[in-house]
Amino acid sequence: MSENVSDAVNAFSRIFERFKKSGGDVQKRKTEDEILQEKINSNENARKQSVSKAYKIYKDPFGALGTSSDRARAIYDDEQNLLKAYNLFKAVSEAVKSKSDKETFVSSFEIESPLTRKNSYTFGGNFIYLICWLKFEEGIGDFVPVFRESGKSYKLRFVPASEFRFENSDTELIAIIKEIFY
Repeated sequence: MSENVSDAVNAFSRIFERFKKSGGDVQKRKTEDEILQEKINSNENARKQSVSKAYKIYKDPFGALGTSSDRARAIYDDEQNLLKAYNLFKAVSEAVKSKSDKETFVSSFEIESPLTRKNSYTFGGNFIYLICWLKFEEGIGDFVPVFRESGKSYKLRFVPASEFRFENSDTELIAIIKEIFY
């Protein structure tokens, strides 16, 4: 038995001597913190790629999906509907400022839009991409469009940007879009 152990030690010594002569370095083992940081970085990169891929479609639907794409046409139409809603909101707001007084005024104003009937925006989380399109591509940042539940349906309203707080996940998404595209 001692010969087997002695042979194994001698074999290891020979291998170690060859390794030292080759100039190789012993690889340092990664700590748990380093492994965790690599996973975090990997997840962040995957999130950035996912957001980038999704927003490219809103930034340029026909360029991303093709000129004959039904989905590109639908996204383009959604963008135009959001822009129409914003322009309507601004027109009514201006009229209210110039035409109302202390006794006669508009107390509540909500907009009906095809956007309010699309689950991908009301429930699916894709509305943030339209908000980013409006802000970055159209340069409209004074108001933020939001959905308000009204009975069994939704209405579109615009909230002053200075008074609106995005959820953390949306704030991160906006930051990623700004970093990658603008």
